[in-house]
Amino acid sequence: MLHDSSESVTEGFIITICSPNYMPDKKRVYAYYDGSNFYHLCKINYGIQGIYFHHMSNQLINLSKENLIKIKYFNAPVNQPEAPTLYSRQQKFFAQIRKTPFLELILGRLVRRQINQININCPNCGKQQVEEVKCPTCDAKIDLKKTHKSIEKGTDVGLAIHLLLDALEDKYDVALLFSGDGDFSPAIKYIIRNLGKEIIFCCFPFPRTNELVQCCSDTRLITKDMVEKSQVSNTTS
Repeated sequence: MLHDSSESVTEGFIITICSPNYMPDKKRVYAYYDGSNFYHLCKINYGIQGIYFHHMSNQLINLSKENLIKIKYFNAPVNQPEAPTLYSRQQKFFAQIRKTPFLELILGRLVRRQINQININCPNCGKQQVEEVKCPTCDAKIDLKKTHKSIEKGTDVGLAIHLLLDALEDKYDVALLFSGDGDFSPAIKYIIRNLGKEIIFCCFPFPRTNELVQCCSDTRLITKDMVEKSQVSNTTS
């Protein structure tokens, strides 16, 4: 079977043309990033932002046995009218990572949802639902029915679909999963058990999702040294 290659026929001979990053003696590696999850966990664990994902991915593989073929980065664009400054920064970031070798940027969407009420755990009278809160600065009352929160739609589902379809189409031997979402567990179990692929959970020290530790083929720790070496300011590419 040919992987990441094409065939052409010239005077009765079949010529195989492989992509520049295809090395038949090594396992093919795809990296899947849950962008928002990775950003926040990297910031929480090491206080670092601005990662060059090609360097980050290569540090999580065994270069003597594995070869990075593709990076798929999943995120959702913020709403421009609601947050123009953040939108502008995010668009610059997207433009930057589109230049990363082998990287495909896959975007979901942000959906606004009305909050209505929240659960609190009062130390005096226990857990209860509230429909308004006080501003910590000026003590003004805020009606939760008039507030909204943004929820990512299509990002997690998109990652799971790509992870499964790429396995079904035999595009990789090893998948690096940069996400702490335990909801991926059923898809991961199917891919490992029925398709014979390896799924590697690439995680930060905290928090570490036990479901993924248990169901993935292996766990590889993202260390501070790896992250520092992958900072945009520390790379030359």
